[in-house]
Amino acid sequence: MKKLYSVPGLILSAVFLVVAFCFISQSMEHSHEFKVEKEKISEILNFKDRLLSFRDWVFSEEAWQEKKVEYDAVLEKSEEHYNAAVSNGHYLLFACLAYFAIVVTLYARKRIYFGVTLGLATVGIAMLGQGIMNPILEMGAFEEDMKFQVYLKPKDIPYYMDAVEKIEEASELSQYIEIIPFFGETIADSAKDGMGSIAEFMMENADEPFGTDVVFRGRTYFYYQNKGIMDVIALLWINNKPVAIAIGTFSVIVPLTKLIFTLFILIFPITRAKRLRKVLGYIAKWSMADVFVIGAFLAYLSFSNMSPGVQMDAKALFGLYFFGGYVLISIFMGTMLDLSIKEKIKRMEEDKLAEQPVTNELEDSTELLDQGE
Repeated sequence: MKKLYSVPGLILSAVFLVVAFCFISQSMEHSHEFKVEKEKISEILNFKDRLLSFRDWVFSEEAWQEKKVEYDAVLEKSEEHYNAAVSNGHYLLFACLAYFAIVVTLYARKRIYFGVTLGLATVGIAMLGQGIMNPILEMGAFEEDMKFQVYLKPKDIPYYMDAVEKIEEASELSQYIEIIPFFGETIADSAKDGMGSIAEFMMENADEPFGTDVVFRGRTYFYYQNKGIMDVIALLWINNKPVAIAIGTFSVIVPLTKLIFTLFILIFPITRAKRLRKVLGYIAKWSMADVFVIGAFLAYLSFSNMSPGVQMDAKALFGLYFFGGYVLISIFMGTMLDLSIKEKIKRMEEDKLAEQPVTNELEDSTELLDQGE
């Protein structure tokens, strides 16, 4: 029966993983809807649709009010889905803490390191699943209340100066009006002065810009991306399969294999456990999960600090924190696994010592019976 000490913990772990993946599935659904709604926002306020729309230029305020109604509705939906996804993430965290506390308490008296390692490995599977199946980064490039100064200098208008010259010529020709019947000298002088004033006004204001400011209210998006690890792998699979395979292998498959091997080592006899521990040590060298997290944070920091002439925005989404949580767990799990193996060896030695007196008593009893015969 002593060999079955791991059964309660494994049953508890299986139940926890079922519950955990229910929360992960709910988070995935809401994260997908969140991504769809946020992409709608970038489509509603896309720079091509706004800048190439005659109505947005001429009736910018009216066009914005129409877009704002649609924008607010989509934004509200996206926030609802994201908050729902985060809530399921919180439920998963509470489940992880409750499970870990129970499994450690269950083995606290005799096999504490086994309980801690089993708890870390199982929680690590849940954290990894939540991290890779949900978005980790949101990046966008936009301009807030983008303003265009639509101004023009009169002298830059084609044939403007030619028009001024024509008016000046007409002013000089107006002196001949007085010789026309019914037109007197007064009318001729008035025509000459009027045309001269027009020509003078046009020359004085030839360098004065005129026009108006056209403001595109709200955000005008030039770029938007909302990606998770699986999204990145799927995107790279289309254009660059070797890189997609490398990221999928070293950031998903290897970490998951590492967790599964840890569970096997805890369950298997000590001779097999030592062999699997060597294999696990070799596999762990190829894990790039921690590098991926660092790279994601570097991408977040570099993108948010870029200054290409428009506003840049980058947000770390909740999937990145779960993935980072797995990385922290994997760091402590190696040490706990070694302590668990040592604990198993120690318990085996204690069991052998406990069995020895019983064996000696049986031998003594047998000798006494032989002597009595």
